[in-house]
This record gives sequence, C-alpha cells and structure tokens, in this order.
Amino acid sequence: MTKNKTLCLLLILLGFSLTAQDWEPYFDYESYDWQEDQAVYDKVVDDSTSAVVVFEKLLYNYSYTDENILVMDRLYHRRVYINSTRALEEFNRKYIPTGEGSELLKFRARAINAGKEIEIDEDDIQTGTLEDSEEEYDYFAFEGLELGSEVEYYYVNRFRPNTNGLMITYQEDIAIENFEIEVITPWNLIFAAKVYNLPDSVQNDTSIENENRLYLHTSVPAFEAESVSPEDALKGRIIFKLDQNLYTGDRDITSYNYTAQNVASFLSSELDRKAKKVIKKEAENAQEYLLEEYPDFSVASRVEHYIKDNYNYYDAAAPQLSDIEFMEESKVFNTVGAVRLYGKIFDYLEIPYQFVYTTNRNNLYFDEDFASNNYLSQELIYLADEELYIDPTEVMSRNGVMNFNFTGNKGLFIERELLGDEYVATTSINEIPYRPASFTSDTIKAKVVFGPDMLDNKVEVYRALTGYSARSYQGIFELIEDEDDLKEIKESLVSYIDEEAKVDDLEVTNAKAIYLGVKPLQARASLSDFRFMESAGQDLLLNVGKLIGPQMTMYDEDSVRDFDIYNPFSRAYYRSIEFAIPAGYKLANPEKLRFDEKLLIEGEIKAIFKSDYRIEGNTVVVIIEEWYEDQIYPKEYFQEYLKVINAAADFNKVSVLLEKEV
Repeated sequence: MTKNKTLCLLLILLGFSLTAQDWEPYFDYESYDWQEDQAVYDKVVDDSTSAVVVFEKLLYNYSYTDENILVMDRLYHRRVYINSTRALEEFNRKYIPTGEGSELLKFRARAINAGKEIEIDEDDIQTGTLEDSEEEYDYFAFEGLELGSEVEYYYVNRFRPNTNGLMITYQEDIAIENFEIEVITPWNLIFAAKVYNLPDSVQNDTSIENENRLYLHTSVPAFEAESVSPEDALKGRIIFKLDQNLYTGDRDITSYNYTAQNVASFLSSELDRKAKKVIKKEAENAQEYLLEEYPDFSVASRVEHYIKDNYNYYDAAAPQLSDIEFMEESKVFNTVGAVRLYGKIFDYLEIPYQFVYTTNRNNLYFDEDFASNNYLSQELIYLADEELYIDPTEVMSRNGVMNFNFTGNKGLFIERELLGDEYVATTSINEIPYRPASFTSDTIKAKVVFGPDMLDNKVEVYRALTGYSARSYQGIFELIEDEDDLKEIKESLVSYIDEEAKVDDLEVTNAKAIYLGVKPLQARASLSDFRFMESAGQDLLLNVGKLIGPQMTMYDEDSVRDFDIYNPFSRAYYRSIEFAIPAGYKLANPEKLRFDEKLLIEGEIKAIFKSDYRIEGNTVVVIIEEWYEDQIYPKEYFQEYLKVINAAADFNKVSVLLEKEV
C-alpha cells in the first residue's frame, strides 16, 4: 500500500551522478575496525545485572553505487562486559541479520578472557534452523567465556535503503555506557530525526565534505519495566526520515501526501469487466447476507460479516491475493486484497468510507507531529455515518469491537474526492476513540446451594461478557472443530473459580462472532467437587471471596514509578454472590464483606472496588462493583490505583464464619 517508497527513491535518484569522487567519504567499511589497544573494562563483577555494554555504535551510511543506485550500509558494533552468570549464556551466541535483501560486507568478533584474546572470523559464522518454521539464521559463538570476560563484535550489512522511516529502539534492559548512532547521507539528501522517551537530542555535523551527518552520542540507562505499562512503547527510540532532496528541490518528502494519493488512486482504480462482475455479485450477496435473521444490521455491517464468514486472510505478499477474480474463486486474500475487496464493494453499494492508518499503541503510539511510515502499520476502514471501524483482516473483530490497542490512539484518515476525472486524497489526523468502561463488562452471579447435611454442595453460576472481554471468546467458537476442545473452552467461561471443579448443566448462548458488540456472551452452569467451605470445629468457614475467581495482585510494587499506569482497555466487573444461612447457624462476621476503595482525580471517581451485603430473611446477597475508567492514570496516583487493584485480591481471600448456634 505504501507506494510512496518507490516514488521517493525515484526522486532521490533522478538525474543525480558524481562522475568523479575526489574526496574521502566519512565512512568506509573496508577500513573500519576496532581499537586494538583498547583496555579491558575495569569493573567488579556484579551478578545483580545481566551485563554492561561498554560501547555500542550504530551507523547507517547511505551512498550511491557506481551504477547510481542508492544503498544503505549498516554498521553494528558492540563491546560487552560479562557481568553475571545470566550474561554468559546470553552472549555466548549472537545472531547476524542476513535475510532477504541483505548482504554481509564485513565481520569481526573477539573474546577477551583473562587478557587472552580469541578472534572469530567470517569462516566461523554458522547457519542454524528454527525448529518451528525451519527458517535458517546465521550466528557466531564464543567459546570459554567466564565472568569478567569481554566480547566485542561488529558487522556491516548492505540493505535496500529505508528513507521513509528508519526506527531504532536503542534502550534495552542493560545499560549502555557509551552509545553512538550516526546517519550519513550524500550531500543532496537531508534527513530529519526525532528522539522518543529519553532526553537525548540529535546533532547535525556540518564539518564533513559532500555528505550530511546526523549523530547522537549519549549513555543509555537500562530500561526497567513496570507493571501495567507498555514496555515496547516506552523504550528510548529514534526515528530518522528523508526530509529534503536538494538536487531535485523536493521538500517534506516523507509526508503523508504521497501515501494518501497512492491509496486514493489504488482504491479508485478501474477494474476490468470480469472483476466488475465479481464485485457486483459479491456486493449483492453481502447486501442480502443475514437480512432475514438480523434485519437491524446496517448494510455495512452485513458486508463485514459476509466477507469475514466467507473469506480467509493470509499474510503474504503474493500479487494474486489482491486480484479480485482470484480472491473470489479461492476465498483468500492478503491485506491489500482485503482493502480492495471492502473498498470496491462499498463503492458499488455507494457507502462512503475512509481508509485509516494507525499503530498498535502497545508497541508504538501514533505521532501526529512527525510523519513517518513507521506509523502506517495497521490498516482500518472507517464509516463515519455509523461511527464504525472495520479491521479488514481480523476475523475476530466484528461490529466495531476490534483490537483495543488500535483505540485511544491517533491515525491517518484518508478520504477521496472526485475532481474532474481524478480522485484526489484529503488527509486528517484524528483520534480513534477509547471505549468507556461500560462498553466492556464481566458480570457474574453465583448462588451457593447447600446439599443435605452440608454435603454435595454446589454453586450455580451465570456469567455474561461484553465488549473486549467477550472478544477473546465470542468469535472463536465457530472456528473450533474438535468437540473436546470446544467443550473445554466453553467450560472455561464458568470454571474460573476452580479449574478442577466439575461442570454440569452447561449452557452457552450467543457464542457467535456475529453477536460481538451486539449481544452478551452468556454461560450458565452448576459447579461441584471443589472446596469453597471448610470446617472449623462445629462452625463453618465459607470462602465467599473465592467465588469471584482469582484476581490480579500487585502487592510487591515499588512505591515510586517512572511511568504512568496504562489501561489496555477500560472495563467494569459486576458480581453478586448469594447464599442461605443454614438452619442452626448464624453469620458471625458479615462486616468482612464490606470493601470501599476508590481512585479519585480532581474529585471524580476514576476506578473503584466496592462490595456490600444485605440480609433478606436467611439469605445473604453480596454485591460487588469494580471498574477502571481512564486510559492512562498519572503515576502520582499509583498508590491509590494499587489500593483498588489489591482490594479485589483481598476480597478473593475473604471467608465468613457460619457459627453453630448453641
């Protein structure tokens, strides 16, 4: 879909040539080497950390070959001090990226043990095979490493040039004492850069001849992951992109204008006669799909269900997977094919839509201020009239209930406007809404039924899931063919209390993808053969808290955080537990059933765990409310957040005493 890459390269190469090079380039991989006389790192072995990266250098050198073709040579140079037993295994074997489109130009590696140096050369590179995919990879191995050893290695690979968004995540879980990153380009190619999540800044070197150099020299702290925060999205990273070509005069090259126009042209491309007939037939099929059973579904929703019930997605770049006739015959498409099929059907049915690019915010938040192809990783279709988002390749996403990591994030929205005989793209950066807690609920009603003489007790359970809680289940039932597997996943809806419990009279309703976001997934069953009551002499302990199922615990968290608290999605839990006080007993300590923890921001409740009870005759009814509303809670409220989270875990341990009356 991102055809602007080709266009940019044409602009780069257009008419440019250096017929005579009478200057020395800044980087020459053939002469690059490590420092032979570099002293061994002087540091006490500390097994509390994995290793220390003494030096790391990343260099991306863009240059023209003799054939006037732009290439990118990537240098990766690292010197590491082995600081722990964990690091011995981690650095014993290292991998070299030598995949398709990559050429290894140079390689050196050495290990320094007790002052002795053992060098590995290119002949020592070995090839292995991944067990699960049989994909081959290249690696080299160090022998005889010890605590206090150092390893140093570098290699230079030649790649096809990446000019529209070169993203490097340079922060890891080990510290880098001396880090360097450089991007070298010919005089006419001007790159821009932006650093994320760390206070580093990129410098521009104007001292070299006939080339441009952007560089960053810094020390990088070890990344320390924190719970309820997206590790990948918060690591220090940098993005470089081509911004200008002085030779052609083009500016703002890595903008979204080229991409948007290419998308508009692609979606509006004329089909041949046979393909038009296919689209007409499929559009009419989709328009009538499920009409009798679900007349309230919009035409756009029926299109989504028709395609997802009749086509399969295959992640491959094969061109036939985007060919209309092949897709209809094989019922298989790739991402490009899916977008084309949806777009052509919507156009035939005169349903206006927008094409959307966004990111998975668990890995990378969309940055509206720095255009880069790194932010064009996920394709969506948006129907503004219905406020409906469609993920065209994900069969589990229906009725707007898509991957929650695409929500609460910005995206590039592309519309088409017909001007004369040509479709012109218009773009905007908009927010993809983050759903409120009421959208995703998990409701549990548990009723304890005591058997004669307090034996053969059971719990009657009702559970209902909506929104993202239902998405994990609701679309999967129709995909499971094995009856035992299907039974197991259905039972998991109610066996949350105890996986070993016996499940009887199980009834699951609305277990179809079509109901996602429309009707709750519901399950009813009777559970027996598990311990939720204990004897205490003549008295009984009823483990009421166990009936809400295991809860997330955050007891051992640091009091101070570096990062805010990120909710994957807002959610609500509603639970009721009912039990009768057996004849001859009394409830001795009902106050243990009362909890009330809130997270307040500027006087407004943003998260809560609250439980209370009432006694009606000899029946006790416990009502529990828990919800988390905001997408992000400031780290200053972490202790209040912990109190709410841990209140649920504390309630899970609550037992009440049924005291024998004398």
